[in-house]
Amino acid sequence: MRISTKFTYEDLQAIPQDRNRYEIVEGELFVTPAPIPLHQRIAGNLYAELRQHIRKHSLGEVLMAPVDVVFSDSTVLEPDIVYVSRARQDIIGEKNLSGSPDLVVEVLSPSTQRLDRRVKPKQYALYGVPEFWRIDPDAEIVEVFRLANDAYEQAASLGFGDELTSPLFPGLSLPVATLWER
Repeated sequence: MRISTKFTYEDLQAIPQDRNRYEIVEGELFVTPAPIPLHQRIAGNLYAELRQHIRKHSLGEVLMAPVDVVFSDSTVLEPDIVYVSRARQDIIGEKNLSGSPDLVVEVLSPSTQRLDRRVKPKQYALYGVPEFWRIDPDAEIVEVFRLANDAYEQAASLGFGDELTSPLFPGLSLPVATLWER
C-alpha cells in the first residue's frame, strides 16, 4: 500500500512500530507486511555466513533488517542485509546508517516484488551502493549486480549448484544452496 504525501525521515521515525516495514523513496511512503518464514530463513542464513566470514577477516560489519539506511531526508530504505566495510564504519550511527553501504541484499517476497525489483535498485544505484544482491526464493537464484557508470550491471545469476563470491569478501565461496537450508 502506498500513501501519497511527501514524507521525511522525521515523519518515518514518528510512525508507531508494528509488524509492517516502512520505507520512503523520494518522499513517497511504502508500507509492506512483515516477511514470511522462507524470506527470513534465507536472509538469516546469508547473514550468519557473512557475519562469520566478515568477523574472521575483520572486514567490517554486516547488519540485518530492521535497520534504516538514510540516503537523504526523503529516501530511507530498509534492506534485508547491509554490509559496511571497515574503511566506511563512520556511516554507522546509533540509530541508522547515514549514507551508502558497500552492499545491500534484498530477498524477494510476493508483497515487495515491485519495490525490490524496480524502485529500490534505482535508488541504490543513484546513491552509489557498489554492489546489490537480489535473492528470489521461488526461482532459487541469487542475482549479483555491480555498479558501473551509475547503473547496475548483472555480474552473475547463481543457482543451487553455484558458489556465491564477491570482491568485497576475499576468500568467501558460499554454496548458494546453503541459503535455503533449514
